[in-house]
Amino acid sequence: MKIIKKSVLLLIIIISISTINAQEEEKSKASFDVGVDFASRYVWRGLEFSDSPAIQPYAEYTSGNFTLGAWASYETGGQVVGQEFDIYAGYSFGAVSLGFTDYSFPVDGISDGYFQMKNHIGEATLSFDGIENFPLSILLGINVYNDDANSVYTEIGYPFTIGATELSAFVGAGNEIYSVDGEFAVTNFGISAAKDIKITDSFSLGVSTSAIFNPDTEDAYLVFLISL
Repeated sequence: MKIIKKSVLLLIIIISISTINAQEEEKSKASFDVGVDFASRYVWRGLEFSDSPAIQPYAEYTSGNFTLGAWASYETGGQVVGQEFDIYAGYSFGAVSLGFTDYSFPVDGISDGYFQMKNHIGEATLSFDGIENFPLSILLGINVYNDDANSVYTEIGYPFTIGATELSAFVGAGNEIYSVDGEFAVTNFGISAAKDIKITDSFSLGVSTSAIFNPDTEDAYLVFLISL
């Protein structure tokens, strides 16, 4: 629990600094975006959620600092695992954001579907997106329902660029549902690289590759993603 308390304390300090130094930002107009990602494998926080390519559509509404969206992942191999449908919301205070996600795992053709609350898990998050003088991103997530252990996940990321390619190194740790024995452990580290490939003057294709390692399960993945 000490590492959790330290993570919370660090985020509180960062929030305080960000609040003191932040300038009033202009409110943006409301917008709505839809898209889809094609992933060679669905790997989340170092855990494999599909054993075949996945299609991941999303829809997102943004108004000022508020965001509301839906995201899903469907495994093309037709397995019942790897099916997910999430609703999320968030509010940002400069570089700091509060968020909530309802994760659901409905199974097609089986009565225990979306409206069975046992197929849902709720997570509250506190995140810091980094500022110019402190580019580290920090995430703290805690499951708040349908998880008696209230599993915790934390992650730190560091962004940098090489040429036109944006990269990010990351390391994440979690307990309970994230680790093999339930104890707090590093479950996710690696590096991601992303760039836009210009197709026409008005259309670009987003591509990214992530090398992901989970020392707790002794697994490694190289995931390729195309974003439309």
